[in-house]
Amino acid sequence: MARYTPVKREVEYNHDDLESWNRPSTSTDNTVFESEMSPPSEEVSLIVNTKNEILTYQLEKYKHKILVIFNHAKFDCNLESRQSTKHDVDALKRTFKRNGFKVKCYEDKTIQEIKNKLKKFTDPKRKNFTDYGCIAVAVLTHGYYDGILMAKDKQYKEQQIINYLKSSTNNTFMNKPRIIIIQACRGENDIRGVGVHQPDVHRFPKKTNSKQERSDYYYTLDLEPDMLVLHSSYIGNTAHSEQYTGTDGSWFIQTLCDVFDKRASTEDLISMITEVKRRVAIDKTDEIEDEEENQTLYNKQMPVSTSTLTKKLYLKRYEGTDDLCIDTTCDRIRFYLYSILECIRTCCYIREARSFNSLHNMSILQRAQENSCLQSHSVTTVNEDKT
Repeated sequence: MARYTPVKREVEYNHDDLESWNRPSTSTDNTVFESEMSPPSEEVSLIVNTKNEILTYQLEKYKHKILVIFNHAKFDCNLESRQSTKHDVDALKRTFKRNGFKVKCYEDKTIQEIKNKLKKFTDPKRKNFTDYGCIAVAVLTHGYYDGILMAKDKQYKEQQIINYLKSSTNNTFMNKPRIIIIQACRGENDIRGVGVHQPDVHRFPKKTNSKQERSDYYYTLDLEPDMLVLHSSYIGNTAHSEQYTGTDGSWFIQTLCDVFDKRASTEDLISMITEVKRRVAIDKTDEIEDEEENQTLYNKQMPVSTSTLTKKLYLKRYEGTDDLCIDTTCDRIRFYLYSILECIRTCCYIREARSFNSLHNMSILQRAQENSCLQSHSVTTVNEDKT
């Protein structure tokens, strides 16, 4: 009898080759937002029975959708300016407005200003989101390890933005899809792509003096149902943009807007995000000539999404008006024609039924008249016989 050796599924890493993985931030100034979030109320903590609910968020039933952008191009500290970010802002405005969103954009805000804007935006005493179908926040800035983002003056953590969009902050967020888009680096490492014609290209970044292991740099996001967080790059890696030429914007935002423009009328959000990941990961490449090794290095990028959405999310209702919706338009035309034909058939049935009822009633009347005549004739005959 043959013996089979079980295959080990564990992946072993050579930590000597991965010493340059994410280094934790040494800054302790992460208390941008004080802990102002009240614990969930009993009303918020109730579990909603969704057994009989539909499978989409049905944004077309709500009057409002909103996108809030925090864009950072210039910084007080010694950080290079983000010249191409204006193209990302323009693209986001155009795409989301096209899909029925109201857009608010705040430029180069400090920590305190960001805090005040978010607090005012989510304050339940000021804002009721009952009539809102979707709430989105986009942050375009520099980023570091452990979810750290840069304001104009100091740094803060992305989790603090997420906390403001929870239903414990404003209970009218309950069951509303909330999207957080973050265009920022998440470390300093590049993802090395391997060229087919150059099999000796380094798969990992060069060694550094860091002795930290890669597991030290993972962090989790505290989400609740109906939230989606989009990151431009994987944990520990850079996010590429044309910041030096200032012409094209970032790989992630430009691709995201292009996909949304072309597919929002026919595909749900998760399907579009998958296409964004594919296009950025495969189509985008930054080539760098390594003179020391006499070879070309290919830097890549991998967007990441973290989703707790419980339904399919379509950014706008199928309207069948865009050139990109020809199939949908044809389906709608066929549906309308079919509905018209059904109406015509129904009218014909009603008319036939009325005609039948009329004829039926006439036949009954005729039979009644005939019976009446027969009865009168028989009475006359009897009287004559008696006479």
